[in-house]
Amino acid sequence: MSLRYGILGMLSKWEATGYDIKKEFDEVMSVFWHSHLSQIYPELNKLEEKEWVKSRIVKQTDKPDKKVYSITENGKEALVRWLMKPPEAPKVKDPFLMQTFFKDNVPVNEAIFHLQAHMKQREERLDKIKYLLESRWKDIKQRDVMKPRIVLSFAVLKRGLESEMNYIKWCEETVQLLEDCAFLWEKNEEKQQYYTKDDELVEYTASASYQDLETVFEDYLFKD
Repeated sequence: MSLRYGILGMLSKWEATGYDIKKEFDEVMSVFWHSHLSQIYPELNKLEEKEWVKSRIVKQTDKPDKKVYSITENGKEALVRWLMKPPEAPKVKDPFLMQTFFKDNVPVNEAIFHLQAHMKQREERLDKIKYLLESRWKDIKQRDVMKPRIVLSFAVLKRGLESEMNYIKWCEETVQLLEDCAFLWEKNEEKQQYYTKDDELVEYTASASYQDLETVFEDYLFKD
């Protein structure tokens, strides 16, 4: 649902082709939203059916003709209604955190490797955001122009920058935590048994004392 309003938001200031919209999603908007062309074009068709956008064909001599979209008055009204709605609490879906939660089922060295690999991906994403921020700032200075959309785009880029830096910091600290707690994975392989008062055999996994890791967790959870 939010994708359609993202498209309306982009068309609220200028005309664009489906490719232009995808390019914008790949740049600044990638900080908070990812979309494929296979999602954008069907959404544009739906918006046109609702008469929230309209299109026109632009003839080109050396290239195929292109379809250019623009927002209608109905589309602007729909966009403003959406913008004025109170924001909903975010519904977090992070597949990597889901995997991390259950990494006690794999060897600790594998868990550490995946954290390091994910950290590398986040570092690459951070570099991309830094490049976008610096290149757009340079462009704004050269053109000597400032608009509300530019102000807000820099706010979003700053949030994305800080988010990636925090995620990388979490990865680094969690790698250290797993290295400090690696012996627990070995204990996890030790199966122990006991009998209940009803003579039922119960098997459980051995663990360590909290005190063995108190300092480690105090550093991990509460150290600035």
